[in-house]
Amino acid sequence: MAEMAESRYSSDDPFNETVATTGLFLLVTAIIAVAFGLASWGMSETLIAVLAGFVAVLSFTASIMCFKAQATELPADAPA
Repeated sequence: MAEMAESRYSSDDPFNETVATTGLFLLVTAIIAVAFGLASWGMSETLIAVLAGFVAVLSFTASIMCFKAQATELPADAPA
């Protein structure tokens, strides 16, 4: 008779991989937005620079939240 698998966190868990990938994607987005904002500011396009800066801050904050969520998960030997 088949037994139910226990729910445990592991490094191969697809959820962990998804959170880490999303965090990296958001971090790259933040870096591109900073570069875009600086270039826009240099061309005296203040509104576009402010919007790009807002996107950069939002993306960076979201990426830190993703990394924090991944780091604070239960270890594999903790009871569910």
